Amino acid sequence: MKQRVFLALMMPFLFIKGFAQEVNSTVPSETSEDENTAYWVSPETNNERVLNPNKFRDNWFITVNAGTFLNWCDNTSDAKGKQFQPAAGLSVGKWLSPWGGFRVMGMWGRGFGQTYKPVLDRTYNWNVVNGYIDAMFNLHNLFGGYKENRFFQVMAIAGIGVEHMFGFSDESWYKNYNVNTEKNNLLGFRTGLLASFRLHRALALNVEASVNCLDDSYDGVTSDHKWDGHVNLLVGLVYRFKNHDGTHQFTFTRRNQDKYDALNAEVNRLRKEVAEMKAAPAVEVKREVVESERVSTLVSFDPNSTEVNKLQEVNIYTAAEGLKKIQDGDLYITPIKNNEMSSDLFNGRANAIRDMLVNEYQVPAGHIFIEENNELVRSLDPAKNCVIIYIVK
Repeated sequence: MKQRVFLALMMPFLFIKGFAQEVNSTVPSETSEDENTAYWVSPETNNERVLNPNKFRDNWFITVNAGTFLNWCDNTSDAKGKQFQPAAGLSVGKWLSPWGGFRVMGMWGRGFGQTYKPVLDRTYNWNVVNGYIDAMFNLHNLFGGYKENRFFQVMAIAGIGVEHMFGFSDESWYKNYNVNTEKNNLLGFRTGLLASFRLHRALALNVEASVNCLDDSYDGVTSDHKWDGHVNLLVGLVYRFKNHDGTHQFTFTRRNQDKYDALNAEVNRLRKEVAEMKAAPAVEVKREVVESERVSTLVSFDPNSTEVNKLQEVNIYTAAEGLKKIQDGDLYITPIKNNEMSSDLFNGRANAIRDMLVNEYQVPAGHIFIEENNELVRSLDPAKNCVIIYIVK
């Protein structure tokens, strides 16, 4: 039975979206979202914004908790508030995605027991130390979509762990009333809700209410009850460690607008030169050899397909290796001829090449440009060092 419950608690991990990964950004940011900010979007997910890669060292956090145990055991309904006992905890965890993660949490608290009043009106205490592994689900992000700077969030918790009971208060009457004061270890199950308030990019305040369900022997007394346990009412301070890119959370991939501005400036310069040449009188033409580092490669696809053919991966690899040899170079993806394919088909193929360059060959997304009009790419300054991938119909 316990194995089945454990498997049921762990099953939600199968549905947590994996480590956030798509396109790398050269401009990670935690500033407030601006409607004018240009983000990378994915055609495969209805043009949703793309998250920056999440490495193993990213999105870890540590939480210090303090609060109370509300013990619920045999006869504690007659305790008149005495069942509230101090508690403290420490947890370390990681968000695997904006929607889900896990934590390992250890706690100390005081247990509380109450005898059956018609026979004997006595209370007693003991120490509780436990350790749990909890699955955490961010309900706001799961159902409302991820926002980088959301102030208030609600999370669901489900976990399994072990609780150790010891140090019962020294009472002479225990043996006459069948109270077992020996050290005891029990398997526990936990579920609850957690509200988190963002204080700073690296700090948050948590308010947690969860219930730990234990065997009936939790209070040292075994009766006809099936469950004993305690409700945890905790306040915690959370610190989120710094990620590899300097942020403290998941971030969306921004476009580097400076690259587009440079390309537009280049196009305007060429247009100005053409206009000046047309207006200028005939002059003697002198030929000049211009040397530049430039790599060109062709990539073809199956008819009406946007999936990269295995035989074409070597051409994408050639382009990636060529870009690595060019200092601060750019890579352009363009059709070999204009109007050979629809815009949707071209963009789907270009995005497939871009994703392979970023995810498999670590090419910075800010150096990749997709241009449907190949005349703009062909008109680049001959001295410009770059890599060009031509998509063949």
